[in-house]
Amino acid sequence: MNHEHAPSWNTPENNQPSHERQPEKTTPAIYVSSLADYVNGYLTGEWIDATQDIDTIREEIQAMLATSKSPAAEEYTIHDFEGFGTLRIGEYEDLDRVVALAEGVAKHGEAFACWVDYTNLDPEDWDKFEDAYLGSYDSEDAYAEHLIEEMNLEKELDDTIPEFYRSYVTIDKKKLLRDLMHGSIWTMDFDGQTLVFNSHI
Repeated sequence: MNHEHAPSWNTPENNQPSHERQPEKTTPAIYVSSLADYVNGYLTGEWIDATQDIDTIREEIQAMLATSKSPAAEEYTIHDFEGFGTLRIGEYEDLDRVVALAEGVAKHGEAFACWVDYTNLDPEDWDKFEDAYLGSYDSEDAYAEHLIEEMNLEKELDDTIPEFYRSYVTIDKKKLLRDLMHGSIWTMDFDGQTLVFNSHI
């Protein structure tokens, strides 16, 4: 929502620039509103930072309900959200789950929520994200370039193939990616980035 307010390789010894992209982090937030007011045609609500502890979030929800135009307003709904990647937060989403998701996003970025959305894993398995996530890149080709650099393949070719023939030998990035995506990795496009994940985790 937009609002204003696989494989493991060793890093090469030569310090080559990385193609990995560092995405901007969006603070996860939810918009909670008074259900009684909503039913009666009013809009009473508040954006709440979902990375706070659950007791603070509950206090802010109660403070919002206290401003309701309806007498004894006690129920709320989540009518909007942001910063949760491709994951959708339901109107009656459990707050414990929201806070756990927000904690993961705060630590790892929205790629975490995208991964949870795609894999549909239970919270007890969310600690696998760090091993599953292989990074964010401008494109799949950029990821292939990263692998080629990380495995030092160009230098291997330089050292192995006679100079006269070297210009005729190139690495097929498309085939490399195609082979990897037949079991080693999967990718997801999000916010102009290509997120790469290990298929075996």
